[in-house]
Amino acid sequence: MNAFRAPSLFLLAIVSLMYSGCVVIQSSAISQRGEAGQPISANASDYGILRLSAPYGLANQADTQLAAQCANGELTNVQTELSMRDFLIVQLYNLSAAALCYVPPPPPPPPAPAPQTKIILRGVHFAFNKAAIRDIDRPTLDEAATTLKANPNVTVHVDGYTDAVGSAAYNQRLSERRAQSVVNYLEGQGVSAGQLLPEGFGKSNPVASNKTADGRAQNRRVELVPANQ
Repeated sequence: MNAFRAPSLFLLAIVSLMYSGCVVIQSSAISQRGEAGQPISANASDYGILRLSAPYGLANQADTQLAAQCANGELTNVQTELSMRDFLIVQLYNLSAAALCYVPPPPPPPPAPAPQTKIILRGVHFAFNKAAIRDIDRPTLDEAATTLKANPNVTVHVDGYTDAVGSAAYNQRLSERRAQSVVNYLEGQGVSAGQLLPEGFGKSNPVASNKTADGRAQNRRVELVPANQ
C-alpha cells in the first residue's frame, strides 16, 4: 500500500509544480486608430499558455504589436497596464495598452511647373528665284538667333516655300535651299545645329494668292516654327 502511495504523491507533486507556473497571457492590439496625435486604445485579444513564473517581456510584446499597427506613423507615449488574478492553479494576467499614433501629414505637392513661354519667331522672305538672305531680313534672323540661344531646349522647324512660278521639282529644290540658307545664317550667329530642323515644301501651302506679284512675294518665304510648344 505504501509502495503505491509514494509514486502517486510524487507524480501529483510534479503535476502541481508544472501547472502552478502556468500563465495565461492576453496581449494587446490596437482597436481604434485616431487622427494625427489623438489617443488610440488597445484591448485584450488572443491568448496563449506559457510556462512562466512571471510575465517577463509582456510590455515589450505589447509595444511591438502596437508599433506594427502604427506602421505609417510614429508610436509615442506608450502606456501599458498589467493586472493579475489567480484562477484555480493558474495565474491570469490581463494586459492593456494605450498610445499616441502620430501620422505625419503628407508632404506638400511639388510646385506647379512654371508656364512655358510661348516662343514666336518671325519668318523671312526671298527675292524671286533666290535663296540668299536679304539685308532687310538679317535683323529678323538676328532676333531669332538671340531667342534660340536663350532657349537651348527649343527646336525649330525651318520650313522653306516658293511661289507657284516654275515646276514642282524645281521649286522643291529651291525651297530646300532657302531653308538651308536660314539654318546656315542662324548657326553662324551661334545657334546649335541640333535646334534647327530644315525642310522644303516647294510651292505648297501658299499664304497668299499666286496671281499677284504681292501674293507671290509673300509665298517666297521661310517660316520658323518651334517644334515643342
